[in-house]
Amino acid sequence: MTILKKQNILELFKKIKINKSWAFADKTRKETTYITHGYHRYPAKFIPQIVSRLVEKYTKPGDLVVDSFGGCGTTLVESKVMCRPSIGVDINPVAVLITKAKITPIKPKK
Repeated sequence: MTILKKQNILELFKKIKINKSWAFADKTRKETTYITHGYHRYPAKFIPQIVSRLVEKYTKPGDLVVDSFGGCGTTLVESKVMCRPSIGVDINPVAVLITKAKITPIKPKK
């Protein structure tokens, strides 16, 4: 078993090239809470721009997107926006309820 010392770890990190196109630090709260993303707070919630980028990069319209740790539905909302059918699963009934609320279309009254 190899034990890395703090200095060795720091040297390894210095060699890693960082792709800044995946940095979203410049995004404002308004930019990360569009559509239904700002309805609530949820633990470990990530910004929709990450999902959007991944769905765009690794799928095409019509592909099925599956999120086996659905949480509050960020992946399902972004998949719907990008014309991808999606399935989300979560063990937390509150998460399931939030997700249903976020992805259910509201039809305007006539």
